[in-house]
Amino acid sequence: MATTTLMRRSDESRSVRSGVLTMAASNQYSAQQNKGANVILKTNQLRVYYGNQLTIKNVSASFLENRVTALIGPSGCGKSTFLRSLNRMNDEIPGCRVEGEIIYRGINLNDPQANVFDIRKRIGMVFQRPNPFAKSIFENVAFGPKHHGVKNKQLLEEIVEKSLRKAALWDEVKDRLHRSALALSGGQQQRLCIARALAMEPDVLLLDEPASALDPVSTGKVEELIGELKKDYTVVIVTHNMQQAARISDYTAFFYMGEIVEFGETTQIFTNPQKQQTEDYITGNFG
Repeated sequence: MATTTLMRRSDESRSVRSGVLTMAASNQYSAQQNKGANVILKTNQLRVYYGNQLTIKNVSASFLENRVTALIGPSGCGKSTFLRSLNRMNDEIPGCRVEGEIIYRGINLNDPQANVFDIRKRIGMVFQRPNPFAKSIFENVAFGPKHHGVKNKQLLEEIVEKSLRKAALWDEVKDRLHRSALALSGGQQQRLCIARALAMEPDVLLLDEPASALDPVSTGKVEELIGELKKDYTVVIVTHNMQQAARISDYTAFFYMGEIVEFGETTQIFTNPQKQQTEDYITGNFG
């Protein structure tokens, strides 16, 4: 029995690796285009504490402009905590303390004098579960610009249409903009949340498992959208789905126990990992 189980697991591991490698290989051309791209955002020796517990341990990482970086790793390894640090969302968590540097276009966002509202305008975030406001589709997208002083009706209409088009949602909702956003499907709600973030014209978009609560068809639409978004934005995405990371990302960072074990081009991470721990994780032999 034990021998049969071990053989089955070995076969499954090879199958997982084969599937992921095929997807990663399809990204080879994309990875080759990364050379010469600018670093738009980086962390230097970033540490995050919950009370006295050190959760993120001296993480230094760089994110290239107009590229997709996937953060992978087991549950509880610090991926989402690290992601939330990049636009100071951890400030909202009582007892959370962040040390080290978060450098965006040469400015340390972790400086106490940094304007948090401006940071979140430039570095937008979309969460795991769709969270549209109990407002109309139009008011959801217009919310941020209105909050930041845009009052002109025509300008707001232009912003809403542009953002919904970029989120690949305009054609589906253009005839019901003033109906409740809560009537949309889960996948549409998630794309609406992406449009809401895009309405602020960010440079960077942080996505925390944006497709984990969606059906396969909606997941495919979100993945296709991410591929389009990187033409104009830098995207950092947390995902538990290694196949998804291989499909959509240019770079991949493997997190474990609050540290980055390995960070490199997605093709390299999935086809020629430098660390045994990375190899074990992507082949399913982890733990």
